[in-house]
Amino acid sequence: MVDMATGIPTELRLTLDPTPSTETLRALGDAIDAFHARTVPLDSKRFALLLHAQDGALAGGLYGAFAWQWLFVQALWVDDAWRRRGIGRALLALAENHAAAAGCHSVWLDTFQAREFYLALGYQEFGALENYPEGQTRWFLRKQLSGDVP
Repeated sequence: MVDMATGIPTELRLTLDPTPSTETLRALGDAIDAFHARTVPLDSKRFALLLHAQDGALAGGLYGAFAWQWLFVQALWVDDAWRRRGIGRALLALAENHAAAAGCHSVWLDTFQAREFYLALGYQEFGALENYPEGQTRWFLRKQLSGDVP
């Protein structure tokens, strides 16, 4: 039988957890990863490029992941004191080169603050979410790294 209000089989119990624990998130993530391993095997590798000032403080960095011959740039940040010096551009170029050497053919990312920065570096928009966050647009951008894209 199916609960008419939710569409969920009555043999299952639905709960809403407004503050899921790390264990809950891990269990769900493990289940999703196991499904993907059966259907679309994932060979994902994470990396970070970090810049530290002479005093050891973090001055900038980029972290991303390789998956399915794509680089996903998860974050790129440069401290205010070091901006407008080409550091973000350099970090992104280093990540793209690292990805190409690892066999990636393309890169993608999302941003709501730096669309023009990425467009100037050859990225192309492939999607947008308006009001995410409120009053902003989250842009989805991509760039081909090599001439051969399957």
